[in-house]
Amino acid sequence: MGTSGHGMRAARWGAGTLAVLAALAGCSSGDGKPSADTGASSAAAEATKGPGDYRPPTALCPKIDFGPLTAAVAPTAGASKGQLTGSDPSTAAGAACLQAFRTTGTKADGRSTVYCSAWKDVPTAIKQYAYRLSSAPKEAQGAVVKESGLGGEAFRYRNVKDAAPFADDLRLVVRDSNMECEVQVQSLKPLTDQQVKAAWPAMAVTVRTLLPKLRS
Repeated sequence: MGTSGHGMRAARWGAGTLAVLAALAGCSSGDGKPSADTGASSAAAEATKGPGDYRPPTALCPKIDFGPLTAAVAPTAGASKGQLTGSDPSTAAGAACLQAFRTTGTKADGRSTVYCSAWKDVPTAIKQYAYRLSSAPKEAQGAVVKESGLGGEAFRYRNVKDAAPFADDLRLVVRDSNMECEVQVQSLKPLTDQQVKAAWPAMAVTVRTLLPKLRS
């Protein structure tokens, strides 16, 4: 496909080790089941046509509660930072918010980032989500897990493709109507099994509480 959720984003934070460290210095869900089919899927009760329920968000940070992730993973380090995303507003546009955290010591060594983009209509959002889902197994360590009861459809996985310099890179992708949100938890130091297990439901809660604030 010519575009994807990744392709629609503007400049990402952390294009290399120095950029990651500069950005940081500046600032298991029991419901999930391994995916047997990584093709397109849609919630039966959800509208699959029309423009959708969301307009492009312009500021995410004021709407995001990082409390659950702070409790699950590590204390925050500095203030959150936001930016607009989307290189083609006629197709999709959105915003992102980065919150650095510190697992040990006083310096930031990880980050939680939320990306949310409103696609031009629901069919496009469904198509792009299906592409992300089909691509995830190529990027994942272990199973790609579908999450029930979160938006229209959602999945999560532990990313290993282009994860460097991060030792851990957890990702949750959620589509609701024409909105796609992704939560990433990335750490320069390996997360403990307990942190990873606690991070998944915290990531889900972060999106679940955010979506109602983004509705048109």
